[in-house]
Amino acid sequence: MTGTAAGIGTRPDPAPCNALTASASGLLVPGVLIQVDPGLTVTPPAAGACPQVWRIGVDAAWVQNGTLNFLHTLTGALRAWETVPEVPLLTIPRAGVWEVNFQVRGVASLPAPGAAATDTGVVVGMYKNGALVPGTEAMVIYHSEAAGDQGKQIQATGSRQFMHTFAAGDTVGLGAYRLGTSGSAAVVSNGDGRTYISAHWVAPEGDSPA
Repeated sequence: MTGTAAGIGTRPDPAPCNALTASASGLLVPGVLIQVDPGLTVTPPAAGACPQVWRIGVDAAWVQNGTLNFLHTLTGALRAWETVPEVPLLTIPRAGVWEVNFQVRGVASLPAPGAAATDTGVVVGMYKNGALVPGTEAMVIYHSEAAGDQGKQIQATGSRQFMHTFAAGDTVGLGAYRLGTSGSAAVVSNGDGRTYISAHWVAPEGDSPA
């Protein structure tokens, strides 16, 4: 079958997005506008490509501390939160829902308790923009000794994983407190066990669990 587009002289539908019209060189079709949400990239086909392939890719984002070496002794009162500045703040680069993970190594040391029972421990949580986020708390270690015991040191590593909504530029840090006031409690990171925070972007702002 041969012919020209000139025989198609009218629109099949008057709506603007159905605006098929004829020209001397062929059919004219409406343009396509693509809007891309955060987390996706769209690469258009090269001019004149046939077939025209539009490539859609995932543009993920994540942040994480480097390898840390430190000992932070908790010096506050019972259940008095304090920051752990040896764990550098992470800055969230993109608004949306992030999966946050932190791993913390704790040390609890108790001397020989003598005539009274003693206890100590480490509880940690996530700080956002300098304030604790309720619901992110995790007990890393807790140890108690009865009166007359010999005293000892115990170490353990705890972790926490959760979803949280952030704005671009928010900061994420680590807070901790000592549980019990006997002996000493500390957060530590070295080759025998690391402490760190990581976060991975999973969904745009306004996304919900459902």
